[in-house]
Amino acid sequence: MAFDPRTKIILLATIGVLMVLLDSPIMLSFCFFSVFGLAVTAIRSWKKIGIFTGVLVIGTWGTIYSQAIFYDRFPRTILFTLVDNVHFYREGLVHGMIQSLRFSTSISVGYYVISTTKVRDLLVGLIKLRVPYGLAFMTTVAIQYVPFVVSDAKIVIQSQRLRGFRYFRFNVLRTFAGFLNAIRPILTNSIRRATNLSQVIECRGFSVDGTNRQATLRGQSFGRVDLAFILIQFILLAAIVILKILYFLYANGVFFASWLRPVYTFTKEVL
Repeated sequence: MAFDPRTKIILLATIGVLMVLLDSPIMLSFCFFSVFGLAVTAIRSWKKIGIFTGVLVIGTWGTIYSQAIFYDRFPRTILFTLVDNVHFYREGLVHGMIQSLRFSTSISVGYYVISTTKVRDLLVGLIKLRVPYGLAFMTTVAIQYVPFVVSDAKIVIQSQRLRGFRYFRFNVLRTFAGFLNAIRPILTNSIRRATNLSQVIECRGFSVDGTNRQATLRGQSFGRVDLAFILIQFILLAAIVILKILYFLYANGVFFASWLRPVYTFTKEVL
C-alpha cells in the first residue's frame, strides 16, 4: 500500500514516541510485528528478507544475552549459572527483551520509510510538515549518503581480502587495526563527497531558510487511507499518553480515583 510521504513520516514519529512510552512486552511485540510486516512488504526478494531478519535476530539475541548477564537491579532471580559468579537473570532477560523490541521496531519502521520513499519526496514531505528547511535538507542528504557509505565499505573490505586480510581470523589487535584501516578511506571519501556537495549547492544559490526553493508534492495528496491511518495513530497515541499520565499520578500519590482502578491495572499490565 502506497502511503503519502507525510503519512510515513508521521508513522515514524509515532513509533518513536511509542517506543519511549510503552514498557510491556505485549504491546511492544504488537508494535514490532505490525511494523515488521510493513517492512517485509517493502522488500522484493526472499534473500533480502532473510538478511534483514538475520540482522534483527542477531541484535535481539545480543541485547537479551548482555542484559540477562549484566543486569544489576534488585530483585533479580538466577535462572542458571554460566561460570563462577556469572549468572543468567530472569529480570535481565525480560529487560533485554523489552530493549531489543524497541530497537528492532525502530529499525523496521526506519527501513520501511527509507525503502519506500524517494529522497525528494521525503524532503518535500518534511517541508510540508513545517520542518525547518535546513533540517529537512540535512536529514535527506544524510539518508542519501547511506548507500554510498555502504558501497565504499564493500569496496574497502574487498580490497583488504584481495591482499590476504581476513577479519576475525587473526588476533584481536590485528582485527582492530583492520577496522581502523577500513574506516580511513571510507571517512575520506565521505568528506570529499560532502565538500563537493557543499560547493555545488552554494553555486546553485542554496539558502538555509529555503527562500529560493520550489518544492511541491506533484501528484501527491492525502487520500482517505492516509487520513484514516493518521487518525488511528493520533487516537492510539493520545489514549496511551492519557493512560500513562493517569497511572503516573496514581503511582506517585498525586491523584487517585477508585473508579479508575481497571484503568490503572490495564496500564500496568498491558502498557
